[in-house]
Amino acid sequence: MEPTDTSAAQGTKKWDAFTAVRWGDQALAWVGRVMTAARYETVEAWVEKAGHYALVVAAGLGLVYGLVGAFKWNQLSPALIGIVWIPCVGVAQYAAFKFASTSRGLIRSSGSQLSSKAFPACLALWSLLLGIIALVGYSYVAVRMDSLSSLGMGLVAFAICELTVWLCLNPALLNINIVPASTAGEEAIGVLTFAMKALLRLVPIGFGVGVIVGDFEILAAIIRLLRDQEFAITGSESAAWMVLGSAALPLIGYILFVLNYLLLDVIRAILAVPEKLDVIGKK
Repeated sequence: MEPTDTSAAQGTKKWDAFTAVRWGDQALAWVGRVMTAARYETVEAWVEKAGHYALVVAAGLGLVYGLVGAFKWNQLSPALIGIVWIPCVGVAQYAAFKFASTSRGLIRSSGSQLSSKAFPACLALWSLLLGIIALVGYSYVAVRMDSLSSLGMGLVAFAICELTVWLCLNPALLNINIVPASTAGEEAIGVLTFAMKALLRLVPIGFGVGVIVGDFEILAAIIRLLRDQEFAITGSESAAWMVLGSAALPLIGYILFVLNYLLLDVIRAILAVPEKLDVIGKK
């Protein structure tokens, strides 16, 4: 039996068994006109640049926290920690800058393929739906429980889902080509590579947002310290880890991508053995 062609029935019936399919295609087409590759690269560059400026601010805020702590506790060690904090942030920024550009080069030089747009399209539609559900659900919880943290979690979940939609609708951002003649093994490698490249492409945005959030946490720790409130020390420690951890994301993403891609290259070589043996056998 020949597969049903849903496109042939698009203009004939308003409601039928494939109405959801048409609506899904229309939704993705509309979203795709807004979420273009050029706009993603603009947002990515802006957030990454904001993250580097935020690292400079974090260095200054850390020094201020150390000086305030030294004055409050009448000890020299907080000031020394604040001074040491500055070169630590500097080295973290250097690594973030170098490995972010290196990771983009890896994506450009590591081409991969999928047999059709079905996988990224379905992933995009699910991500679009889940992002909206997460935003509405967490917003409802935030209103009912008067919790800003719930609203923040909803915004983060929504942003991650919509960024995933953005990448799925623009596979060229991941250097992925649609090749209908792909085998099942090549398709499996393509799906895994898609996931790895998408995560690596999200790293610059995660870096920028994470450092900015860390700046606000350091500022909050300084305010708590000035007011002699509790958790000033633990708050500053978590803020420091947030800043340095976010700055380390490009390095971590680079290492994980290289190691995983090495494993996929080994699998790709194994899958190519039967074809090479057939060529040798025909000679």
